[in-house]
Amino acid sequence: MSLIKSKYVWELQAQGIVSDTEIFKTLLKNRNISDYESFFSMGKERLHNPYLLEHMEVAVERIKKAILKKEKIMIFGDYDCDGISAIAVLYRSLKKANALVEYDLPDRFNEGYGLNDRAVSEIIKTGVKLVITVDNGITCANEVKRLQDELIDVIVTDHHEPSEILPDAFCIIHPKLSPNYPFPEIAGVMVAYKLASALLDDDLDDLLDLVMVGTIADLMPLEDENQAMVNLGIERIKNTKNIGLKKLIEFSNLEIINVTAIAFKIAPKINSSGRLNKAKAAIELLITDDIRQANDLILEIEKNHDLRKKLTEDAFLICEELVDPNDSVIVVASDKLHEGVIGICAQRIVEKYQKSTIVITIDEDYKGKGSARSYGDANILEMLNENAEYLDRYGGHSQAAGLQIDLANLEIFKQRLNAKEIKVSKPIIKADLEVYLPDVKIETIKNIQDKSFFTASYVLRDLRVLRKQILNDKHTKLQLEIDGYLIDALDFNNLEFYYNLNSGDIIDVCGGLNVNSYRNRDSLQIMIKDIECQDVQIFDYRKSGEKIIPYLRENAIIYNDTFIIEEDNFIDKFRENKTVVLLPKDKKHNLNLLIDRKELGKVYLYFEKLNHFSLDDLNFNLFSEFVYLKALKIFTELGLIEGSNNIYQVKSKSLKTELNASSSYRKLIDKFQHMSFIYSSDINTINAYFRQLLEE
Repeated sequence: MSLIKSKYVWELQAQGIVSDTEIFKTLLKNRNISDYESFFSMGKERLHNPYLLEHMEVAVERIKKAILKKEKIMIFGDYDCDGISAIAVLYRSLKKANALVEYDLPDRFNEGYGLNDRAVSEIIKTGVKLVITVDNGITCANEVKRLQDELIDVIVTDHHEPSEILPDAFCIIHPKLSPNYPFPEIAGVMVAYKLASALLDDDLDDLLDLVMVGTIADLMPLEDENQAMVNLGIERIKNTKNIGLKKLIEFSNLEIINVTAIAFKIAPKINSSGRLNKAKAAIELLITDDIRQANDLILEIEKNHDLRKKLTEDAFLICEELVDPNDSVIVVASDKLHEGVIGICAQRIVEKYQKSTIVITIDEDYKGKGSARSYGDANILEMLNENAEYLDRYGGHSQAAGLQIDLANLEIFKQRLNAKEIKVSKPIIKADLEVYLPDVKIETIKNIQDKSFFTASYVLRDLRVLRKQILNDKHTKLQLEIDGYLIDALDFNNLEFYYNLNSGDIIDVCGGLNVNSYRNRDSLQIMIKDIECQDVQIFDYRKSGEKIIPYLRENAIIYNDTFIIEEDNFIDKFRENKTVVLLPKDKKHNLNLLIDRKELGKVYLYFEKLNHFSLDDLNFNLFSEFVYLKALKIFTELGLIEGSNNIYQVKSKSLKTELNASSSYRKLIDKFQHMSFIYSSDINTINAYFRQLLEE
């Protein structure tokens, strides 16, 4: 064991160290791709016929009727990247068909997800005759009924899990409710695209890039027609006609446009506006054909993205202050948290503390809105089910959920969650393969990047930490070495490995590999997912203990003057954990009162005055309980005091005796000398001492 234990189980998909020439083949095998050339060249021929989706003909006829009769059509979407891109795809298509079309989406903070009473009331007032939901609606039975009762037809297009009661809509287009549809794992934007394609009887080439962005952002499996859409969309976006996408690419400084760039650069900017309840800015950017409007909107999008990042960092620091690491389920609540980032914060706390977490923001009415995330195989929804009586409402799935709670119930809710023993297995990283870094060629990883295998994970063993660095106050950069080969490793938005690794530590890393092009020079770098260190680790924070405190793991030995004085079983603990964190003295105990003969004599004189006493008779304003108990043990061993059942009697009126005859006194002298050694020696000497302990 060590301070840096892996947070995940590394489940390798290939045995042994894989050579450079076999890396790409192994990745293909892990993904069940037998013919990579056809896989990465899949195109329109692999897109399934939209009419295989149940009720497609009915939906198309109803929309055509609305266009012909000039009925107002309302698209009702969602505020994440999938929902935003779905609105943009259907809006652009309906405009092309000369429809009278508007769009709407819920207020993230006041209404939550999906159709709601406010939206329904407004739709009824505005004379809309047809509502088409995108990326939502399948669980909105009551809202759909209200609209249908008002003779407003509703076409539900969605891809989320259907509930037991389906909406009584005009019709429902849903891949999981379409037995003839061959690949149900498609995003909301793909369902919207299928409807648009069927309506216009067109492949809609100019919208393929938008569909691709939503598909990647919603983490759809990249296989079958999803991969075909990604292939088509990546090629399309390189020469996109969509002004908004052009602006997003321009402001993202992309060196290469692939799945990684879309997932980590483009989609987060669209999502950021949704998190701040400003999704309409992102929608307008993706549907505008006005360059001046696009210029204004991209600046707003960038501003939203920067604000979202800042709000996340601020919220995470607030949450850190509130975390009780002893809780089995972490629950933090504050009125200073922005609702749009509590889900991100919950996930980061899960990853740091390896415990299921609920982060709650409190409004002015003392109502809390929370975002919950599971650790490992723990079922967060089950936990909420068991405590439903304390919640106003909740919903989600085993790994992530949302909730609302009255502040009056918060403490009992937290206590109930922590009253139950929660057994959790470590989460799993399905690592693709293990490689020996000096043998891996840059061209190999470049080829993998070009093929968009951005999820590929590698295990890299026996790397020595040469240097560590903090970037922008929040990212960790490590310089690692193996057999003379140097490589940088990065961990974004996390300083844990900066504070929990020393130069010289030998570590194993699980992470991605990519090519960093800096000043026209290519080099490999590791994107850290997890680290394990099997080496002895001695951390020197004797002058700055507050830095390490937030990053300590439970198995670390906190080594300061109090630990030295109070712990008698140190060597066994060290051999088990092999990790020591040296912290400043906290000066809880004053050993001078016990090892200095004159000072100890003052304690003895006090006992002499009492003559016959119990612990309850002692004046704790004179000396601490620690001093009294240690002194009594010394004097008892020397035969100067005798006691039983916490009643003591002074036997001698003199302290003229050899103190070293007391084993407790000798032990305190040893502790004092050890403490002097720890706080006066350099770190190399201390390191050598601890390593020698292990050898002995």
